[in-house]
Amino acid sequence: MKSYILGLRCPRCSKDHVNADMTTDPICPIHGENQAASYDIDAIKRDVDRDGIPSTPKSIWRWGALLPVRDHANVVSLFEGDTPLFHVTRLGDRLGLQNFYIKDESCNPTGSFKDRGASVTVSKSREVGVKGLILASSGNAATAFSAYSARGGIPFYGFLRDETSAVHRLQTSIYGNRIFVVEGDMVDGTQLAGEVAKKRGLFHCTQPYNLYRAEGKKTIAFEICEALKWEVPDRILVPTSGGTNVLAIYQGFQEMNALGWVKGMPAIDVVQIAECAPIVHAWKSGEPVKRGRKQTIKSTGLGHPFPAAGDRVVQIMKATGGVGWTVSDAEAFEAARLLARAEGLFVQPASATPIACFLSIGAEQARKAYGNQVIIGIATGSGKNQVDEPLAEVGRPPRIVKSLAAFEAADSGS
Repeated sequence: MKSYILGLRCPRCSKDHVNADMTTDPICPIHGENQAASYDIDAIKRDVDRDGIPSTPKSIWRWGALLPVRDHANVVSLFEGDTPLFHVTRLGDRLGLQNFYIKDESCNPTGSFKDRGASVTVSKSREVGVKGLILASSGNAATAFSAYSARGGIPFYGFLRDETSAVHRLQTSIYGNRIFVVEGDMVDGTQLAGEVAKKRGLFHCTQPYNLYRAEGKKTIAFEICEALKWEVPDRILVPTSGGTNVLAIYQGFQEMNALGWVKGMPAIDVVQIAECAPIVHAWKSGEPVKRGRKQTIKSTGLGHPFPAAGDRVVQIMKATGGVGWTVSDAEAFEAARLLARAEGLFVQPASATPIACFLSIGAEQARKAYGNQVIIGIATGSGKNQVDEPLAEVGRPPRIVKSLAAFEAADSGS
């Protein structure tokens, strides 16, 4: 399906500029602000039938009309997207929610929602001749970009952190790209990545410099509505660190409304770990997002102390009627265990934070406040991407000799 992209549009001057000199940051030449992709909505209305969107092959590129790659020959894909939307009825009964769904992004090729943005970024980079990509990451994003860069034949430099899991270090390194552990937090790694990008002529893949990550992730919104037979859910809970997913989901619903494919906007809630919740704190206080103190949290992927897109995320929360939630690491880990036991879904603790929100308020309060709403929790990544801390939490299974008596004794807990 051909792209209907017009160009990049500055949110302040609303003028379309060049589509794709991505060897530098896509900045408005007039206002110096980050731009967004602009599409020919009228032409899409005329040419594209919502119900005629192909169902195969399964990937985000089914939605190519609303993605920024002009020549499909440049698409770099590992069949990302089209992840399942599970109606988790047993878990919903436990939480007091009749219509609770989990969008399981762990089914993406490298195990997280980051694959969507990586696919679009690497594809567009190949289309315009970017010489190399660079990104700082706690793990999932670097893993995704390392895989897609390898498939697309574009060099990638990844900056990880000391606490990045061994699984992520392995996945990121196995593709043969240049990977480094940078001391400090996400802000330190991102600053260094920006300096290296400028000196080496690389494209800096972080948000908000890289609008193409949001372009890929907005397909989550398309898939949710398609699975709900083009109805808009009441509420979406998004585990949030840098905030790209919130920007993307909001953009996806804006585009579907503009096309007349759906009517309405869900409340978009942000979920963060209490020890690192700069966006939720800003939403509560009404002040701009401030840099938080360095914290060591166990829920990998939710540790950004000062997200550049944070203020925009707060605006979206307020515009949609979304709220901010905070939970503890312990609550996130317990929620991940509950999801696995009740529904057979194994996700990272960070991905289970939407469940932890409702556990924290109790089933009775959840039923009164949200019981009739259609609610989507975004499970951002696979439990296989973070194993050390969860493995310590569940402990080792009992070891027994080959004996029925030993089994009976161990099984009885004696």
